[in-house]
Amino acid sequence: MGGRPMHLPKPTGPHHVSFADFELRQTGGEESVSVLSSDPEKNELKLDDVPSMRFFYPTAEEPKWCLADTQARRWLPHFNYTWGYFSKVIQPSSYLRRFAIWTISCFMHLFMWLQLHCSVAKPMLELEGEDENGRLPVVIFSHGMWSCRTTYTITCCDMASHGYIVVVVEHLDGSAVAAKYRDEKGKKKWITHAFAERPFDDTPISDRSKQLRKRVGEIRKVVDALEMLDSGLLTQNSNGVKGRLSLDVRMICGRIDMSHVAIRGHSFGGSTAIVACGLDKRLKCCIAEDAWWQPIERPDFDRLAGKVPLVLVNTEHFEWDDLRRLRNLFLEARDESQLDEQPLVTKLFTIKLTQGTRHMDQCDFPVMWPRVFKAVKLSGTADPGLVKDITSRLCLGFLHRYLLSPGKGAQYAADILKLDRDHLVDGTLAQSVQATIPGQALEKSSADLNPNAHHENHISKQDGN
Repeated sequence: MGGRPMHLPKPTGPHHVSFADFELRQTGGEESVSVLSSDPEKNELKLDDVPSMRFFYPTAEEPKWCLADTQARRWLPHFNYTWGYFSKVIQPSSYLRRFAIWTISCFMHLFMWLQLHCSVAKPMLELEGEDENGRLPVVIFSHGMWSCRTTYTITCCDMASHGYIVVVVEHLDGSAVAAKYRDEKGKKKWITHAFAERPFDDTPISDRSKQLRKRVGEIRKVVDALEMLDSGLLTQNSNGVKGRLSLDVRMICGRIDMSHVAIRGHSFGGSTAIVACGLDKRLKCCIAEDAWWQPIERPDFDRLAGKVPLVLVNTEHFEWDDLRRLRNLFLEARDESQLDEQPLVTKLFTIKLTQGTRHMDQCDFPVMWPRVFKAVKLSGTADPGLVKDITSRLCLGFLHRYLLSPGKGAQYAADILKLDRDHLVDGTLAQSVQATIPGQALEKSSADLNPNAHHENHISKQDGN
């Protein structure tokens, strides 16, 4: 490496990936703009409480090592994220504990310069032979508990390398390890994890439901902001991010395909995705990985995720009785419902390798530090790179099949391999029908997803959300 920092794995798709950040200044509700016609329920769009967004998108520019971009490409872009992660490991309930967190965080942040395998704010790729307007489909990504906008960089880069604009939301509800936003003067502000000083199980589910409602509201505001960006209603001055990481709003104008917007999330982000689809008709497809069902309230169960195509992608050990009960109630209700006299598209897969998969196998950590996370049993003993690849191919196949218009180009597709089928358990029919033939069910679901496709679920509550 010649002294260069280590970087994340190369994306799996045919295109290079670039990224940039966008943050609207918080205005405290003092300013508003006319609402776009796609959301007639509102009288105006408030520009407050819109979370920061990281855009991953395809580019023709190959990522090259550049000293000037080293800070921008850091997987841990600020000390507060490092502090937040170690606050999960060491509960900051006393002065001594906070000092220990500070000491370890300083050491790790100083020496860990892990780099993203993508360029910084390069021009967006012009895809030949695609939509005549040059618009690209969008996937909004909602992170889980104790995460942030960089925690799922590897899987987001995989999607962007296949031709999607991926918008990662950094939620301001207090579920992130840390979250930043800009005040009305453009000054950077931080929100730390809301319940860091208490054990996870001591937080009432009612508080988590409140967080979930805020998260869903943020997703809807992100969709509003995307419409405004695509329509040219936001100028470059509206972006509170300055410097190398700033998203060029002129580049994004007219490039977002708002008729093909999906949402994907992990854990708390999975429940966010499910509830958001039930409330916002602009979201056309839903991918929920290890969805955390307990904070979802009954009215949101009844909305059935807006009846849009839905796939649940689970790991083996993220499974307990109450979670299974709530998931089954939701799936049975969807199984009994129809859209335009057709059954709803609902898929359930569990990644089940001989060695086992765990909740955190769906984020970046086990890929970056496999031995450490296996040793502390936060990752399964399966190859984390294989788990990541299986998940990416399954989700890309689902998006290609159910989000995009028929005939979209090959760059969007990701064929499910025979190797993947060996590790995916199809639980779709088993949720609503007592007897099923696993081999036949998997083969049928795989064919439905893409020219070759499949997946299933399990992990312990101690692994977190």
